Amino acid sequence: MDEDLLRQELRWLDGDLYLCHLFAPIDKRAPLLTLYHLYADIARIPASVSDPMVGAIRLQWWRDLLEAVAKGDARGTPIGEALLLNPLQAAQVLPLIDGREAALAEGTRNLEQLEDEARQVGPALMRLACDICSAPSASTLSDELLVTAGTGFELLRLVPQGGEAVAARAHQLLVGACKMFKALPRSDRKLLLPIFLPIGLARRQAAAYPKQRGLLTYQLILLKMAITGSV
Repeated sequence: MDEDLLRQELRWLDGDLYLCHLFAPIDKRAPLLTLYHLYADIARIPASVSDPMVGAIRLQWWRDLLEAVAKGDARGTPIGEALLLNPLQAAQVLPLIDGREAALAEGTRNLEQLEDEARQVGPALMRLACDICSAPSASTLSDELLVTAGTGFELLRLVPQGGEAVAARAHQLLVGACKMFKALPRSDRKLLLPIFLPIGLARRQAAAYPKQRGLLTYQLILLKMAITGSV
């Protein structure tokens, strides 16, 4: 597994997740890097193609890769090698792929349609990250927490130009998720903090929308959340 290459690519694909994964414990960093790289690469497909058919082919490539990895074949790709070393259940990853199909359709989507996509993709990402954290309570965490956090996180990333109403809905969800996270026992918050750092960061970004702060400011925010254990 070429961690340096994947880390450089994640930094380009998704600067926020790149920063957040650096705060994870060393033994969780490579698995989270693998998950976040996979998520970020799939997430950019709809916006990076002009032909829906091309997008569909690229999504199918990911499905085929998961099948190949299950058979021990990395297809000569760095992310395939990473998945061999840090396995993810294909059934749990598929929502990250299938959820992008709707974004390939032409035309403007309304808040309800965007939230539908966010609800399919975001919670799946959170559940996978929880499994990586191996927290004792991960399997018994309130599904409401993971759905609310994941949906809010993903919805913010789907905000279209001039989408103040979408950003406001994302902020509402993220605020609720952060409140639920703070209500968890301290031991659980400590174990789950690495995967809730992106949620805390997204909450602040949604609150500031459409304005955004500089990179250094977000780095300091992440550092404060990591030290205090609060999102």
